[in-house]
Amino acid sequence: MLLVVAAAMTPVGCGRDENQLVLFVDAEFDPMFADTSQPLHEANLGVAQSFTVLTDGKLDEFWLVVTQGESVDSGTIRITIRPLNGMGEPDPDPASSIIVPIDVDTSTLPATLVDQFTVFSLKNEPGRDVLMGETYAIVVDFVSRATMTDVNPIARVLGQVGDPYPDGSGATGESGVAFTNNTDDYIFRTFVLR
Repeated sequence: MLLVVAAAMTPVGCGRDENQLVLFVDAEFDPMFADTSQPLHEANLGVAQSFTVLTDGKLDEFWLVVTQGESVDSGTIRITIRPLNGMGEPDPDPASSIIVPIDVDTSTLPATLVDQFTVFSLKNEPGRDVLMGETYAIVVDFVSRATMTDVNPIARVLGQVGDPYPDGSGATGESGVAFTNNTDDYIFRTFVLR
């Protein structure tokens, strides 16, 4: 697995901030390899991975293993972080996101099925305070395809089958409609400033 190299503790703003906040790895599912993936295209509009916050702080960044798809088209996907509903599924309402939605041009992602994290920074966004025990989902939505040349996936979210992550669940569905938990978990890592 190719990984972005980062230390578990990285000093942030030392000397400038009286609190000397430090960036810590929080929730994560990072197996040695991916053995499944979930496509994003017109027939599979959304993929999500829920997680439980382990420490109080400010959600500062997250990493996700999301790659280009097999389509000759590029496209746009949108990533949000949403609370879970009463059934433990991602809230289908995109407006519930605790971060400003991140639109990603799929041509900027790693090549198809390359098992590598992509880093998403949330610096200075409002609403990113999190508390230990809260549950959220990283939601990746299909938004559009550049030219409609084919119907193959424009992106893939990589993971493992068998629900191996104990503090959350993978899900598929459609924003604005509903998500349903499945038996896969998708590879991610979150970072909290505290």
